[in-house]
Amino acid sequence: MTTAHTLLFEIGCEEIPSRFMPGALEQLKKEAAELLAGYRLKHGPVEAWGTPRRLTLVVAELEESQPDLVEQIKGPPVNRAYDENKNPTKALLGFIQGHGIKLDAVRQEELKGAGYIVIDKETRGRPTFKLLPELLPKLIQKLSFPRPMFWQQKDVRFARPIRWLLALYGNHPVRFSYAGIEAGGATYGHRFLAPGPFNVGSADHYFEILTANYVVVDPLRRREMILDQLNQKAEEQGGKALVDEGLLEEVTYLVEYPVAVGGAFDPAYLDLPQEVPITSMQSHQRYFPIVDKDSGRLMPSFVGISNNRFNPNISKGYAKVLSARLADGRFFFDEDRKVPLESYIEKLKNVVFLESLGTLDQKRLRLVELTEKLGVALKLPAGQVERAKRVAHLCKADLVTSLVKEFPKLQGVMGREYARLSGEKEAVAVGIYEHYLPRFSGDILPGSLEGALVSLADRIDTLAGCFAIGIQPTGSQDPYALRRQAQGAIAIMNSFGLQLTIDEFIGNGLDTIAEALKLDQAKKTELNGQLNDFLVQRIRFALQEKEIEHDLIEAVLGVPIKAVAEIFNRATVLKDYLNSPLLNEVVIAYNRVANLSGKTAGGEVDQGLFENIAEEELLRTRQAVENALKDHEDPAFILEKLQILRQPIDNFFDSVLVMAEDEKLRNNRLNLLAALKKTFNHLADFSRLPV
Repeated sequence: MTTAHTLLFEIGCEEIPSRFMPGALEQLKKEAAELLAGYRLKHGPVEAWGTPRRLTLVVAELEESQPDLVEQIKGPPVNRAYDENKNPTKALLGFIQGHGIKLDAVRQEELKGAGYIVIDKETRGRPTFKLLPELLPKLIQKLSFPRPMFWQQKDVRFARPIRWLLALYGNHPVRFSYAGIEAGGATYGHRFLAPGPFNVGSADHYFEILTANYVVVDPLRRREMILDQLNQKAEEQGGKALVDEGLLEEVTYLVEYPVAVGGAFDPAYLDLPQEVPITSMQSHQRYFPIVDKDSGRLMPSFVGISNNRFNPNISKGYAKVLSARLADGRFFFDEDRKVPLESYIEKLKNVVFLESLGTLDQKRLRLVELTEKLGVALKLPAGQVERAKRVAHLCKADLVTSLVKEFPKLQGVMGREYARLSGEKEAVAVGIYEHYLPRFSGDILPGSLEGALVSLADRIDTLAGCFAIGIQPTGSQDPYALRRQAQGAIAIMNSFGLQLTIDEFIGNGLDTIAEALKLDQAKKTELNGQLNDFLVQRIRFALQEKEIEHDLIEAVLGVPIKAVAEIFNRATVLKDYLNSPLLNEVVIAYNRVANLSGKTAGGEVDQGLFENIAEEELLRTRQAVENALKDHEDPAFILEKLQILRQPIDNFFDSVLVMAEDEKLRNNRLNLLAALKKTFNHLADFSRLPV
């Protein structure tokens, strides 16, 4: 890079938690660009890199000076600036004195139809090198973190204590002080392998120094190095690395100089459910498990990522720590399975779910009731509903087992395994695991209807209960992950094509929680409205993720909402028909009807009041379309049938005066239009779509 006009800024500190790093780097780029714009400094690309010990900003082609600024400043109105003798008033004299100018520097100008005194104030641009000592401390202050620390004084906060500051403009150090640290022209290498300090002459020199001193400052490069080394080590051990993206990102921000270290553990631990050793490796030790290339089964091997050069003792240490973890897992597993899974249900009475919502056992009872209600609403076979109820009965039991207490991420997983060991049906065991799915955006969905049903019951119980006790997401705050719960429910209903309306879903949840919280009908109605709005907003979000246009989303949500899957189907099909002659004709026909019918509630259409054959034709066609739509939910089919109404509607408006003087005739014709509008509403509110 060209360094003559490059700004290099490094904030060196104690190790920043890995989860803070991606957001910190995004902030660094964004805030730097905004500050430079505020200082009227033009520049080229802005880049940010980082390791646990440093945040680095590089701004290319940063102009040497601000441009001069000429501002027009408005003074008093002309009629208040001079007296009747054309002498300046106190208002004008105060204005010129305040800006340090002479009277002949002012002029009159018309602004928004009125005359004002104005001046042109010129501000000379300041050199960039003199602005940076003022700008860079502001940049540090603008960076925010989830849990900042203060170490010098309470108004100085950062992710971790700052230990050094490097600031160069071209090859000149930028001098300033922040938090007791004097900025200069030196950086530091790897904490153990090459501490430093090292004097830096330019941005190019900075990257050369870090590379030579065991610091890979570019996170993308570190990630590539980790993946390459992982694959190599796994290949050496005859398998492939099991790479979790979240763990990969975490490890990328835990090291400055990644070195893959292979290790092994006792194969005897492979008879544990493989999620146990995998969780021990990934969650507790930040190791990458090795699995068989063909079967995907776990091998007694792993790869850890060290922040140091290879030493055999590192591998031995990794294996020793993992062995202790696996021994704990073995002990807890053996203890837990001494009794059937159902025996743990009694302990749920001692675990509070949420203070106002009772214990986990009370939640279990609600889930059994809710599962049955949802199964009946969906008209599922009795045997399937009974299996789902058994899933609901057992699904929280593993939360009080020793292994899940030690490894919380194994909730559901161990419930499935303990159910199998207890002789439960496979559908029940699988359903216990699946009722937690999806766990996050993009996660897999339940594969069985039993699992899906209990997942829905669990989610609406939590949503209804939290809303009822006043816990609702606000802005970016959602401590109970209610948005995620709702998003998962929407995804399940859409995936399984469940014929369950939002009202039925919410109503069952509120009915089940109502007795425990003593909700009266008025409160239930209020909560129903709040939950409906919340879930519809989640549907909007899900449709946006599928790249459905805003107008189309509002069109399908602008009519009475039926099953969630139907909403998604409508939106997808209508998207395919956008700008097609077929959809355009339907929109034109709808708008002619809707514009005149307005908010007319509609009533019985009296054929005896018809005066024109066009009225009879329109009613007859409308009835034929309604009959055709009775047993059809396919949006493409509905759209084709709605098109049939176009010609009779045109004939009606060409032949009939809707707003007749005779009130009976007028109301009858408006009732006919209101009925037509309801027919169109089988699919969407077409007024929201552009023709």
